[in-house]
Amino acid sequence: MASQDPICQAVNLSDSQPCTAVATTWENVFCRFHGKQCYGLYIGYKRRNAKLDALPSNVPSYLREAKVPLANETFEGVGDEKTLEEIHAHIYHEYVLLGKVIDARKLHHKHFYPVKLDYSHQAYIDTLSNRRYIVLRALERLETRTAQVLYEKEKWYTWIREVQKDEEATREKESKKVKFEAAMFKRHWSKMQTHLRVQREKKEKQIQDTYLETAYHERMSAVDSEDDAEMWDPIEDVLEDERSRYVDLIKHFLWMEVFAEVDENEKPTQKVNESSDPSADIAKLAISEDKPPKDGNKKSKSRAAKATSAPSSVKAQNNSVSSQDRRTGQSRIMELMDNDRGKNSDRLTDPDKSNIETEAEMRKRLKEGVEKNYGSPEDPMMLESIEVPRGTHLKTAPLTDEEIDSLTKDIKEIKLLLFCRLLLSHASLLPAAVRASSVEEFLNDPEIAESDLRDLCLKVEQPSLQDIRDACADLIRGDESETEDDGDIHEKESIEDVIFHEHRYGHLQEPEWFKNNIHAQGGKLIGNIKSDEISTKASPKKRHPRQQKTKVQACGNNKSDEMSKKAFLKKRHSRQQKMKVQVCGKSICNYSRESSMSRDGWLQFSVMAKDCDLKHAVQLCRNWDEFSQLNFLTGWQYFPASNWAAWACDLSTHSLHELGFFPYFKDMQALKHSHYHQVGARSQNRRQHNIVHARNIIVGYMRRNDSVTRRFLQYLTMRTGEVLVLVRDGKTGKIVTAPEKEHLWTMRRKEGLGRASKNEWDILLQVGPDYFDVVDAAREWRLGFEDYYDVWIWDFLPCQSSNSLYKVIASELRKAWRVTQPLDVYKHREPFLRSLTREKETMRVRSIQPGEQVRSLWDDVNDPNNVFITAEGQVHETTAKWCFSYNEADAAEDRVLFSDELINPNRNVPFKEVTTPITRAQTTPLNVTKSVAEGAREINKLDGDKSHLPDADTDTDADEDDEDDSGRVEGNRIKTRWTQLPLWEDAIAMIKHNHISSERKRLLREVGLLNESFQMIRGGINDLRGAFSAIVEELDPVMIEEKGSAGVLWEACRAGDLEPGAQEKHAETCEILGGILGSHQSTLSTDWVWFLVDILKWLELRTDYKTYTHDRQAGWPHPFIAQDIVKAFVLMAIFFPNLKVCLPVTDCFESEKGKEYSNSALLNPGERAKTIPDVRTRTSFKLRPKKFWKEWNDMFQPGQTQDQFYVHAYPVDRNAALRSIIAKLYLAGIVAPAYLDNLPIAVPGFAVANTEPHRPDKLDLFIDYADRYDAVRYRLTLPAPVPPGDWPDLLPAAQAFAAKNAGARFAILRVWSAPHFYPTVLGKDSERAVSFLDSAKRSWVWRFMPKDMPDSEVCMYSRIKMRLESLKQLQVGKRVIHRCEVILVMGADELDLLKYATAVTFAIQTKPWRSEIDPWKSFVNVDLGFLEGLDPYWLD
Repeated sequence: MASQDPICQAVNLSDSQPCTAVATTWENVFCRFHGKQCYGLYIGYKRRNAKLDALPSNVPSYLREAKVPLANETFEGVGDEKTLEEIHAHIYHEYVLLGKVIDARKLHHKHFYPVKLDYSHQAYIDTLSNRRYIVLRALERLETRTAQVLYEKEKWYTWIREVQKDEEATREKESKKVKFEAAMFKRHWSKMQTHLRVQREKKEKQIQDTYLETAYHERMSAVDSEDDAEMWDPIEDVLEDERSRYVDLIKHFLWMEVFAEVDENEKPTQKVNESSDPSADIAKLAISEDKPPKDGNKKSKSRAAKATSAPSSVKAQNNSVSSQDRRTGQSRIMELMDNDRGKNSDRLTDPDKSNIETEAEMRKRLKEGVEKNYGSPEDPMMLESIEVPRGTHLKTAPLTDEEIDSLTKDIKEIKLLLFCRLLLSHASLLPAAVRASSVEEFLNDPEIAESDLRDLCLKVEQPSLQDIRDACADLIRGDESETEDDGDIHEKESIEDVIFHEHRYGHLQEPEWFKNNIHAQGGKLIGNIKSDEISTKASPKKRHPRQQKTKVQACGNNKSDEMSKKAFLKKRHSRQQKMKVQVCGKSICNYSRESSMSRDGWLQFSVMAKDCDLKHAVQLCRNWDEFSQLNFLTGWQYFPASNWAAWACDLSTHSLHELGFFPYFKDMQALKHSHYHQVGARSQNRRQHNIVHARNIIVGYMRRNDSVTRRFLQYLTMRTGEVLVLVRDGKTGKIVTAPEKEHLWTMRRKEGLGRASKNEWDILLQVGPDYFDVVDAAREWRLGFEDYYDVWIWDFLPCQSSNSLYKVIASELRKAWRVTQPLDVYKHREPFLRSLTREKETMRVRSIQPGEQVRSLWDDVNDPNNVFITAEGQVHETTAKWCFSYNEADAAEDRVLFSDELINPNRNVPFKEVTTPITRAQTTPLNVTKSVAEGAREINKLDGDKSHLPDADTDTDADEDDEDDSGRVEGNRIKTRWTQLPLWEDAIAMIKHNHISSERKRLLREVGLLNESFQMIRGGINDLRGAFSAIVEELDPVMIEEKGSAGVLWEACRAGDLEPGAQEKHAETCEILGGILGSHQSTLSTDWVWFLVDILKWLELRTDYKTYTHDRQAGWPHPFIAQDIVKAFVLMAIFFPNLKVCLPVTDCFESEKGKEYSNSALLNPGERAKTIPDVRTRTSFKLRPKKFWKEWNDMFQPGQTQDQFYVHAYPVDRNAALRSIIAKLYLAGIVAPAYLDNLPIAVPGFAVANTEPHRPDKLDLFIDYADRYDAVRYRLTLPAPVPPGDWPDLLPAAQAFAAKNAGARFAILRVWSAPHFYPTVLGKDSERAVSFLDSAKRSWVWRFMPKDMPDSEVCMYSRIKMRLESLKQLQVGKRVIHRCEVILVMGADELDLLKYATAVTFAIQTKPWRSEIDPWKSFVNVDLGFLEGLDPYWLD
C-alpha cells in the first residue's frame, strides 16, 4: 500500500478502533467494506423511520379514543386481558422500533462521521429519546395494569405492588443510570475482554468473506439495489451484542457462567484509544436527557477550570477533616452544635459492593484468610484471650475445604434468590419472571427490553445489604413457615400518669409524646378508643433523630437511609400477612425482614458482603435476640470478615458487650477537658478565674423489657452520688427516668473577675433534646429495630478518671446478671458455647454438626487453667469470688426491689423508675391542674357512662386515712378529699327537716353552720362538677397544696411502716372508719352533731372559715374544720359503746358488714396491751450509749487508717439486713438517693445494722451521725429544747387525777410514727444534715425526720406541745399531759373524756394533716388500774 493512498475514515464496530484499510469508495472516504456497511446502515434507519412514521395509523382503538396523552395514561379503564395484549403489542413494537432508530443513527454518526458535528441530527435524536422514555414509562404502567388484572386475586400482589412503588419512588434519573452503567462496565472491563475478542473474530471473518466476493460485486451494476444494502445493515447484530453484554454480566454476577480468564501475561497495547472502553460506548449510545451545549468551547473551558481547581479543594477539605478529627467526644458535639456542621459528622460510609468476586477468588480468600482491619481502637485491644487466641489477631482463621464447598454451594443459590428478589421491584419484568421456571429461561426471554436488562444489571451488581440479608434468610428458611411472636408488653398509663410525667420530663422529651397520650386518654374517656388500644395509640413514635431532619442532619447525606428506615418501620408496625411468590422457579417471602436470621445465614452474609462493617450488619437485625447473637458470634471470631474485627476489639467495650450494654457514643476524657486557672488577689493583676468542669459520659443500647436491664437501671438510679442515668424508650420515645434538671450538664464553665464562688456557672453542654439530635447525627451506627432502651450514663462528679465510670457500670452489670464468679459471665451464653467448637489446626470457630463429638467452646471456658482478667487489669481465678460480685446482701435487696421475680425470675417487664407519692408531690405543685386530673381520673373510672355521675351535692369522702389523690366511686357518688362525709350530711339533713330552737340556731351561727342571710345549713365544699371548678379556682393555692399533699405523704408513711402486721392493721382501721364515715345514719338521733357543735364552741372554732393561714405550724383557720372534727369524733367514739351520743357510730358494728369487725382486736385494748410492738426504740443517735456503737467503730477505724472504705469489711449478714430495710424505705419514698458525693466528707451519716437489748436476735437499721469529717457545717438548733429527762411522767399524773376524781377515765393516745422515722417532712435545706451512706457505698437522704437524727425526740416533743397548747381549753399540763408522742388525756367520766379526747385528736390531726393518732397503740376509755398494769413501754 502506497503511502499516498487515502485511509478509510470509518471506525470499526467491533473494537471501536480506526480502520487502516485504503479508502476506495465514496470519494475515497471509506474502504469498500465500510462503504457497503455505511450505506446499509443508512438505508436501514431510513426504512425503520418510515415504519415509525406509519405507526399512528395502526393505533389500537383504546389508544385512538383515549382523551389523555400517552405520558399520562394509566390504563385503569382497561379490564380485558385481550385488549391489554393488543395495546402491549403496539407499544412494545413502538418501543423496540424507537430503540433501533436511535441506536442506528448514533452508530451511523459515530462510526462513519465521528469528526463532523451535526446539531440538527443530534436534536432529532434527543426528540426520539424523549419519545422513547415516554413510551417506556407507559409500557411499565401497562405491564403493571396487566399484572393487576392477571394476579390481583393472588395474595402476594399487594406486597409486590408496595415493593414496586418503593422502587418507583426512589428511581434514579436516566442520566444517572447512564453514568452508573458506564462505571459498571469500566469496573468489569477485564471480564468484558473475552466478549470483545469474540466480536473481533466475527468481524475479521466477515472482512475476509467480503474480499473473496470482490470479483463478483465488481461485475454487478454500479448502483446497488436496496435489498443488497439491507444485508449490510449491522444494527441487529449490534443490538444483539448489547443485549448479550448485559446477560453475560448478569450471569457473571450470579456465577452462572464465568468469563474466560484474561491472560495476565498478555502485554497491553502501548496506546489505547479512549473509545475502546465499552463504558464510553454505552455512555454515548444510551438515552440522554441532557440537551447539547450551545457553546462547546465555553463548556469545555468551564470544565477545565473545575478540573484544575479540584485538587486544591480536595486538599483543603482533607485538611479540614483532619482538623476536626482532632476533636472527639463532647468537644466534637459542641463543635457540631455551635457551627451547625452535621455534614462533617462521623457517618458510617456505605461499603463498596461493586467488587464482585469470582468463585475462585472467594475460595482463595476463605482458604488463606485475610488481614484483619481493627480501625483505630481507643482503648487497649483484647489479644490472646479465650475469644481471640494466640495467632488469630492478625488474620482471619482459614476455613476447611468442606466448609468452603458448602458455603460456595449456598452462595450460588443465594445469588439466584437475590436476583429473584430484585426482580420483584421491576413492574415490567414481573410477568416474564413469574412465567419463567428458571433464571436461565428468564434471561433468554426475547420480550425483555434492553433497558430493563440494563437496570437489572445495575441492581444485581450493587444490591443493598438489606436485599443480601433477605436472600440469605430466604435460603435458610426455604419453604418453612414462621411462627409470629408478638412479645411486646404494652404499658398502660392513666391520664394522671401522663400529666405528671409531662411535668417531670417535659423538658427532655418531644411534645408529640404528651399530645398523643392526652389525645388517646381523651378518646378513652369519651369511649371512642378501647382501653386495650390505649397502649398503642398513646405510644407515639418518638421524633427519633434518625427519622427527622434537624439542623445537623439537613447537611447530611443519609437521606436514602432515613427513607428506607422509615419505610421499614411503617411496614413493621402494619402487620402484613405472610405470603410467598414464585419468581423464576424460586420461592420469595415477604416477611424475612421481620424474622431473625440464623448464624448460618449471617455467615453467608459476611462472606458475600465482605467489604461491609459489622456496624452495617447490626442495622439489619430485626430484634434484640438476633443482634445479641450476631455480637456474640463476632466476638468469638465465627465470621471470616476482616472488617468485623473492629467491632468491640478493645477490652472495655468487649466486656460491656458481654454484659448486654452496647455503647455507641462515649467521652471518657473529663480530666483532659477540665481545667482550673485562678489568679489570687495578692498578684499584680486583679483576681480572676477560668474554670471548666467536664463529666465522663457513655451512651448505649440495652434490651427493652428485660429483667437484667431492669435490675441494672434500677441499681444505677440508686447511685446518684456516683453516676447519673437517663433512659429513653426506643419504641415510644418516652423518657423513662432522668436526674433532676440541675444535674443534666456534662460540661460547664465559670470565668471572669473576682471570686469564683460569687460567679454563676455557664452550662456549655447538657443532656437534652439538642444533645440527643447531635449525638445521633454524629454516631456511626444504630439499630434497625425499636426494642431497646437508649441509656445515657455520666459521672456525678466532674473531673474524674475514665476508670471510675467504667467500674461502676461494669460492677452493676455483673450484679444485674447475678454474677458470683467469673465463669458466670458466660453462663447465659452456655447454649451457644455448647454448639460451637474451635479447630485445633486453624483456630477457626465453627458450628458443631449433629452427632459430632468434639470439644465445645463451653469446655474451653470451663478449663481450670483459665484466669479471668477484668478491664481494670485485675486477675482472678475463674471459680473465685471477687468483691464486686453478686452476694447475699444483693440478693436480699433484690427480693425487695424485684419481689415479682420470686415467682418468675426471668420476667420480661419494662423498666419503671421508682415513683413514690413523695416524688409525685415534689414533681409539680398540687394546684388546679392536679385537681382537674383527679376529677378526670374519677370520671374515667365510670367507663364513660354519664348516667353514673352525681346529680346533687352528695359527694363524700369515705375514708378517714385515705386522703390521697385518688378518690373513690361508690354507687353514684364520686368521693375525693374535698367532699363532705355522708354520716355528717345525713345528720345535717335530719336537722334541716326538724324544728330548731332559737337557742340552737344561735349556737349554729356561732360555729358557722348557719348562713345568716339564707337561714340554711351549710355543707362546705361539696360540688364536684360546675360549682366545684369555680370554687377550686378561688381557693388558696397553698391550701390546695397542703391538703392535697397530706394524703400523698401519708400514703408514703404507711408504706414505710416496717413493723410486722402494721399494713394489715392499717387496712383494718381504714375499713372500720371508712365504713362508719361513708355510711348513712340508720338512727334518727342527732345528739352527736350537737355534741360536736358544743365542742366547736368550747374550742372557739368555726366551720365557715374563708381564709387559710399560711403558717405551717398553725392548725386553723381552714375550710375543713367540720371534716376534721367528725373524723376525730368517730375515731374516739368506737371506744365508747355505752354512751348514747356515740350510738350512730357503735350501731355500725351491728350491720352486716360491721359484724366482721365487732370482735376486732382494735376494740379490745386489754388484749392489745399484752403484745409489745416488735420495733426498735426511738432513741436518737446522741442519746444512745457509746457501747452501742463500739462494734461499728471497731470496723470503721481500721478501714479509715488503711484508706479503705468500710464496705469491704462489713459482715454479710448485717449488710443483707441493712440493705433490705433501706430498699423497703426507698420503695415507700421515705429515703431517696442523694445527689451527694458518696464519701464521708460530704455525707455525715453511716448506716449501721445492730441489735437492741429487747430484740437481741433481730438486726435493724440505725444511723451513726457522728460526722467525723464535718460534712455538715451548720447544724439545726431548736429554740428552748426540753431534754427527755425533763419530760413529765404519765402514770403519777394519772394517779393524782384519779385521787381527786372518783370514776375518772383515761386515754393513752399515741401519735403515729414508723419504727425508723416520724411523719415530719424535712425541707431541702435539712436533707443533707440527715443524709447517710449505706453498706454499698451509696448516699441517701431522708424525706421524713429519722428517729436517729440528733435530738429527734426533742423535736417531736416540742412539735406536739406547740400543737396542744394552741387549744388553751385543753389545759395542757393538767387534763392533757404528753411525753414525746404519747399523750395522756384525763376525764372526770366517759363523756368528759370523750370531749377531751376528741379535741386532742382534732388538734393533732387537723392542718397541716401530717399527724394522726394510732388507734392500735392507743388505749381509750380505760381506768387507772388498766394504766397501772401496762408495760412501761406504753407510757414512755
